[in-house]
Amino acid sequence: MKKILLHFLFAVIVIGDLIGEYLHSTQLDYIFKPLILVWIGMYFLLHARHIERKVLRLALLALLASWCGDLFMMFATDSIYFILGIASFMVAQALYAFLFLHTINLSGKKPFLKKKPFWMIPYISYGIIIYIVLFPHLGAVLRISVFVYFVAILTMSVMALNRYGNGHPVSFVMVFTGSLLFIVSDSLIAVNRFLVAIPFEGLLVMSTYIAAQYLIMRGLLMQYE
Repeated sequence: MKKILLHFLFAVIVIGDLIGEYLHSTQLDYIFKPLILVWIGMYFLLHARHIERKVLRLALLALLASWCGDLFMMFATDSIYFILGIASFMVAQALYAFLFLHTINLSGKKPFLKKKPFWMIPYISYGIIIYIVLFPHLGAVLRISVFVYFVAILTMSVMALNRYGNGHPVSFVMVFTGSLLFIVSDSLIAVNRFLVAIPFEGLLVMSTYIAAQYLIMRGLLMQYE
């Protein structure tokens, strides 16, 4: 019953935020967007009693950095806030990457990509293609920021893939799917901001982003249940 009530509250927050995105309502955005990661972080804490301390610390720091990124992106019409948002999410991606690597080390098993490194080729290819496409539309500072950010988020997802065979299979699927949705969400932001307007961009970005954070959080919990 407790989980049902908590998820009902989460549904209210998510629906409120998505309605705000659809209506382009700044007021709803200010109310609901900051609550998304507050809920995810609190839910994680409430169910993390069996989680190893370093995993817990890295996860909470990643969520905190993401929350800061959310706040900065609320004012992303100003370039400085957009860059601060990129920086915050870049820290979050690095923390998630270290977290996933740490869970592999805890398992005592060989990382998946040590056995099959060719699975990194799609990530490298995607990173090169999207950066080449975006490059002519970026200023000098953003060329560096966007490059570093895509390296960070692709590395995060690579580390999520690297968990394959190193723990609970459903945990892997949830975390890895979340990592891919993170890439989708941030790619949509980049394409919409620098290349071409995407219909319902706000809805698409937030729905994939919320799903990404939720799946990563629930996947980590499942690893240690």
